[in-house]
Amino acid sequence: MSAWTTHQPALGAPPSAPPRRSIVDPARVPLGYGFRSAMRMANERIDALGLSELRTPDGTVRYLDVGEGVPVLLVHGIFGGPDAALRQLAPLVPAGFRLIVPARFGYLDSSMPAGATSKRQADAFADLLDGLGIARAAVVAASAGATSALRLALRHCGRVSALALLSPNGPGCQHDRPPMPYRVARALWGSDRLMWTVRCHFSTRLTRLMGVPADRPLTAADRGWLEAELDGLFPVTRRADGALFDAFVSNPDVNSIGFRDLNTPTLIVHARDDALAPRWGAIGLAESIPGARLLVLENGGGHLMLGEHPEVAVAVEALLRSTSD
Repeated sequence: MSAWTTHQPALGAPPSAPPRRSIVDPARVPLGYGFRSAMRMANERIDALGLSELRTPDGTVRYLDVGEGVPVLLVHGIFGGPDAALRQLAPLVPAGFRLIVPARFGYLDSSMPAGATSKRQADAFADLLDGLGIARAAVVAASAGATSALRLALRHCGRVSALALLSPNGPGCQHDRPPMPYRVARALWGSDRLMWTVRCHFSTRLTRLMGVPADRPLTAADRGWLEAELDGLFPVTRRADGALFDAFVSNPDVNSIGFRDLNTPTLIVHARDDALAPRWGAIGLAESIPGARLLVLENGGGHLMLGEHPEVAVAVEALLRSTSD
């Protein structure tokens, strides 16, 4: 049986969490609204990451290797990359852990092999760990990254010590239809100018597509976080192949995974008001993975988990430390 926990907003002080690592400057300059200057700045930010490269049987994997200690593989979601993983996932991991942060297939110049599948993406993760001399690592994955993270835990079960899934892509009928026609997605996501127009003139609609609840009153901190995430989509053209793979191949593939053989300690975190990943997907994962713990956030800030949720960092750290001794 899975352990289910529902977190209600605290009336008093929130759960205390140890100091988080700080990698990305939260006060970085917004991209602004001029298209050319914004794309120049967005590309410069990607180049400034200084991604390393490793050749694998499925092509080149670009990645970051940050810190020292017990290794943790951070797996980004759709329209992401190592930059997104550092924004969204790294703050959940306390100091004293080594972060391995790959760009998945088709993201930020990692290869997109012909006939790519989530199984092959999982194998590429294992190849990356091999190349870095890492026998075993914990995995923290977000959103669309959950599919390949689950595949890794199943196909290379001895390599994954713990699995934390945040706002995960879960099984369900939501995958019966594609999010939009492939040609439309290819045309839209393959154009920085088109997506920039959407970002500047239809940002409210775009945030709804990112899973922000329509009825959530946004604080100043929420708006700042959203602006950073909207800016973080760019350059879309360096993420488009990966996003298409996620939307049309990897995300639906979660319905074909059998979870009963997964014996990795697993934490699933889901916001009840997530407008992108249906709650039944998270529930389905929790009920199918033996011993999984499901942490449900009431008023959780949608798919991006806007707001302050220190209990998430506490739960992730507890999972990591329980398997790193």
